[in-house]
Parts: sequence; structure tokens; C-alpha cells
Amino acid sequence: MPAKNDNAVYPMKTKTPETQQSREKSIYDAWFKAQVQTSLNAPRPSIPDEEAKQLMVIKREKLRKG
Repeated sequence: MPAKNDNAVYPMKTKTPETQQSREKSIYDAWFKAQVQTSLNAPRPSIPDEEAKQLMVIKREKLRKG
């Protein structure tokens, strides 16, 4: 039987401190806002909502058919 290592380190499951959660949320929010702004600034023309929905219907059908 192998000897027990009393000095072994076992990872503990701990709750992320609220300050870290708040920091992570701020980082994500900044990233998300930058992504939205990049999209808004893109030179490509936008398409109407109904057209985008129709394109997604076609895409889903193609994916279902394989």
C-alpha cells in the first residue's frame, strides 16, 4: 500500500468571491459592448428583421436535412 502523503494539496471547491464576480461581469460587459459597437460600425449594409428570420429558417432546414 502506498504511503499517504500528508503534505498533499487537495483543491477545494470554493465560491468565487463577490468582488471577483463583479470584476468578471465588468470585463464581460465591456467586451460585449465592444462587440456590439464593432457590429454597428461595420460598413456592410444591414438587413431587415424579417429577411434575417427567413434566412435563419432556410439555414435551420439545411442543417436538419444534413
